[in-house]
Amino acid sequence: MAFLFLLIDELLFFIVLFYIFILNLRKTQNLKPEKMKKIYLLTLAVVLSAGAWAQRSVSTNAANAVMTKSSDEVVISNSTSVRAPFDVLWSEDFGTTTIGAIPATWTEAGADLGWKKTMIGSTGCFGTSTATLNSTTKLNGVLIYDADSINEALTGDCTGATYAQRTAEVVSGVINLTGEPNVRLTFQQYFRLCCSPTTTFLTVSVSPDGGGTWVDYDVKGTTGINSYNTNPELVSINISAAVGGSSNVKVKFTFDSGLGVYFWQIDDIQIIEGPANDVKLERAYADFSYTDGGYYTQTPAGQVAPITFRGAILNDGGIAQTTVNMNVSVTGAGTYSQNSNTITSMPLFARDTLLITTPTFDPLAVGTYNIVYTVDQVETDELIANNSITQVIKVSDTVYARDNGVIGAGISSSLSPSDYVGGDVDGSVIGTLYEFPAAGTITTASAFVATSTQNGASFDFVLYNIDGTGAFVEVANSDIYVVAGTADKNKWVTMPFITPGGPYPVLAGETYIIGVRVYGAPAFDLDILNDVLLEGTQPAQTTFVDAGGTGAWGWIQKAPFLHLNLEILNLGLNEIDAANAVLHQNIPNPAVGNTAVNFEIVKANEVSLALYDVTGKLIKSINAGRLAAGMHTVSVETADVDAGVYFYTLTVGEQKLTKKMTIMK
Repeated sequence: MAFLFLLIDELLFFIVLFYIFILNLRKTQNLKPEKMKKIYLLTLAVVLSAGAWAQRSVSTNAANAVMTKSSDEVVISNSTSVRAPFDVLWSEDFGTTTIGAIPATWTEAGADLGWKKTMIGSTGCFGTSTATLNSTTKLNGVLIYDADSINEALTGDCTGATYAQRTAEVVSGVINLTGEPNVRLTFQQYFRLCCSPTTTFLTVSVSPDGGGTWVDYDVKGTTGINSYNTNPELVSINISAAVGGSSNVKVKFTFDSGLGVYFWQIDDIQIIEGPANDVKLERAYADFSYTDGGYYTQTPAGQVAPITFRGAILNDGGIAQTTVNMNVSVTGAGTYSQNSNTITSMPLFARDTLLITTPTFDPLAVGTYNIVYTVDQVETDELIANNSITQVIKVSDTVYARDNGVIGAGISSSLSPSDYVGGDVDGSVIGTLYEFPAAGTITTASAFVATSTQNGASFDFVLYNIDGTGAFVEVANSDIYVVAGTADKNKWVTMPFITPGGPYPVLAGETYIIGVRVYGAPAFDLDILNDVLLEGTQPAQTTFVDAGGTGAWGWIQKAPFLHLNLEILNLGLNEIDAANAVLHQNIPNPAVGNTAVNFEIVKANEVSLALYDVTGKLIKSINAGRLAAGMHTVSVETADVDAGVYFYTLTVGEQKLTKKMTIMK
């Protein structure tokens, strides 16, 4: 009788549990009735299995237990229970691991042991104890390889001069995945690496045979050297092809740093049941007149060209996916919606590219455009979070940019030539590539000088043409900007070219690098801002470093705040037939305190005047209202405007006229 009550109790428990699960699933997935019928049948099967589990659970046979636990490691056996996508098959959160140790079932290997549980993060000379992985279970500790503190303890050297390469592995116990062919490894991580992308690696490996053979996965992603990655960063790896269905699986984490600096923290490791249907959009490409030309966040209107689109996709589910395609939708200053070609059948683990080459998208107005790439297939995708990528681009009056220009913690960080081996000398350069589909005139360059720049550092802008052989040929440079104090930092710095003498004309089809060339090294470090969120998003090599100024260029996965500014009078969108209005040069020019702008209109109209800096930023706006035909004057106060070169634009109805002015103090 007692056995019967226990069985009924277990059955009621599972019925309630699955009823709640179904209600929540329907709310979150918006399932159709026909799909719900399938799930109800699945629920009935699971409840029946639960009854069988209840009968087995009262047995004294330990081999029939559903869950076993050793230390923090949770292993769910491969019983006849019905699995659902994202069910946890094995996990490790280091909750009961001793501080300074690794889990009891794990082992260490490699040349330099030192993996350990920590509650405070890195403690070396160059790390910080506040740099702790913000994982889901961070309160019970995380696992770290703290190469920085290990080197410090061995060398007693906080300059890093005698730091040596550190390589260390930590390996899990055996994991049984029998009967589980579709599996993913997930974990949360936080790291910082130094000093070369070619000698520093973070590798996760899985073995199907208890450590005899390994399949490796690089998990450092696009995070640049000397930068922190997202905290926390969730990593998900489809390991089905490597270890799916194996009974003797192991997982290994390997830290390998050429100069033995910084750290890697991991936590909340899981192997989960993978979804059957999942098409992942891995990369999105907007091709601006050049295939693989890179991602422009701002394009001058005079350089706008038709845009085509591509999407790199992966079948990351457990079965083949059918009728796979991609939609690209644009909203904002212009609209566009178009579907790509269709892939009839996409095999498991297959990668492919979806294309939209016609019709092209033509951004015909100055403004912001939001581009959304979305992949779809006949099957209902069970992980829609990886189906879409959004990009934001702008068409500006004058500015060419590859960064978003947004400043803030976690959004931007400092970047210096001295971050790279050999770059801590005068003449070192960091540069960004820009392509010109149309002829134009480069007037100035801009960079954002970070607050971390040391007083005494200085730089100039240097312009290189990439010739037909691929060589970087210096063609122009600016004056030298000296960082003397606080007022010279945390700001955009814009300078014109003085060599060969003023604005530099470019021809259609040419490619240029605008670089920041440093002086005062190694005594004084120059830092410019870098767009962290766009690191590694450029499909081509678009950011370059010449460490030492010797012409030995290499490329890096960064997006520095480094712009080219073009002559506004060359903008096709803003060129005006002056028959209805005439704009005169301001008087006096240069302006000191104030200046007068004279203009003539041939018929009554609404009139306004706007003042812009060379980056296209609006400085002043004056609404003159509706004016009668004839000559008029607008007075512009300049006492509160910094000295420099500016553009003023007269708007008469729908027409615009622009001229340049200089302001002096």
